[in-house]
Amino acid sequence: MRMLAAPPPGDERRPVYGPRWNSLTAALKLSRDPKQMARELRAEFGDVSFISVLGRKVVVALGPEAAEQLTRNRDRTFATGPVYDFAFGSFFRRGMILLDADEHRSHRRIMQHAFTTARLATYTDQLQPVIADSIDALPDGPVDMRAAFKALTLDVALRVFVGVTLPRAEADEINKACVDMIEAAGAVVRAPIPGTRWQRGLHGRKRVERFFRELLPGKRATPGPDLFSALCAAEDEHGAVFTDDDVINHMIFILFASHDTATVALTEAAYQLAESPEWQEKSRAEALAAPAALAYDGLADLPLLDMVVREALRIRPPVPVIPRAAVADTHMVGHFVPKGTFVVTLTEANHHLPDVWQDPDTFDPLRFSPEREAPAHRMAWMPYGGGVHHCIGMMFARMEVLTALHHLLRAVEWSAEPGHTMHDRGLTAHAGFTAVVRRRTPDECCGAVQSLVGDEP
Repeated sequence: MRMLAAPPPGDERRPVYGPRWNSLTAALKLSRDPKQMARELRAEFGDVSFISVLGRKVVVALGPEAAEQLTRNRDRTFATGPVYDFAFGSFFRRGMILLDADEHRSHRRIMQHAFTTARLATYTDQLQPVIADSIDALPDGPVDMRAAFKALTLDVALRVFVGVTLPRAEADEINKACVDMIEAAGAVVRAPIPGTRWQRGLHGRKRVERFFRELLPGKRATPGPDLFSALCAAEDEHGAVFTDDDVINHMIFILFASHDTATVALTEAAYQLAESPEWQEKSRAEALAAPAALAYDGLADLPLLDMVVREALRIRPPVPVIPRAAVADTHMVGHFVPKGTFVVTLTEANHHLPDVWQDPDTFDPLRFSPEREAPAHRMAWMPYGGGVHHCIGMMFARMEVLTALHHLLRAVEWSAEPGHTMHDRGLTAHAGFTAVVRRRTPDECCGAVQSLVGDEP
């Protein structure tokens, strides 16, 4: 056991302790199985401990109270910029998540115009045919569901956010560039050496930046209903607008974040429905009773599916870790944290705390039903982060995931391959599974609807 730093004389805050793991051991534990690492740390040190990763002291703060303190940041002693800039500033520079304080508020205020209820309703109409076409293209037999969902969500992001439809080869090229950028963020060798993750990430950034820069003049001249156009035209109450570089930087991050987080949510929900045939049938009956093409306000007609998605997000949140940097000497739930320390709360671990959630490792959508008592703390469930930096597109993500599952349930049945388990990639949340898909016939759909209506006149 070792101590992070002694509190100043007279300071009643407790010191933070941690294990004597070397930097490589800590990095591997954090990247491979953060939930298990959190359990080990909590068992020995409680909710606040520290490790050393890539030359940085990192405080691991667990529990909803710590999550609230870190994300709400009432005393403004934490910042996102230093930690995210260290992780992937070279690839997602000046994206929303890298900004702090007044600059963050200004950019977020402008961007919120792209996520109004009216805009979300328009986006819902735009993504319906994209999703329907992707689901129709699913073959009978084994399907890599993560790969299928990643292609689908990228097509949605390109259509709705960028206003383009790309040939599959070019879309896959953009997809690979996004993956290379985020994987470079976790690279140990952080130099542009040929063949390294870092070098691939830099090439990915150049490719995606070129893609947006070539489209930008047309978006400025002839706006469309897409997010790209909305950011080009958006302004705040003082008339402030985004520069070209602002628009491109935000679009690069949005393109990655929107389709990557939706992929995680869709894959986990589909996996749980594959493992729980009874919930798949309940959700399918609900989907068949609703219109084939849902309007935005029609999502309220899918309460069972909404509970399924919320539970899937609890089990595997798209934002599994929330990091901040201490910009002044501060504290974390009564523990002294010196300036310069990185602090993380592990959302996935928080979503599985047995003192917060009953049977946390069990898939139980009914825990989100109106009849069940919710956890006492509002930060117990925070799959898209919290506080001022919570995901600005989380309502879009909810709409996209519900709509995609709605179409999937109506069109096909699926189960996990025998003996198959979910492949996990730790902090990157790149988990996937192979499903055996069977397309439903029109007669089955009609029969399911008839069974719902029964003999009522």
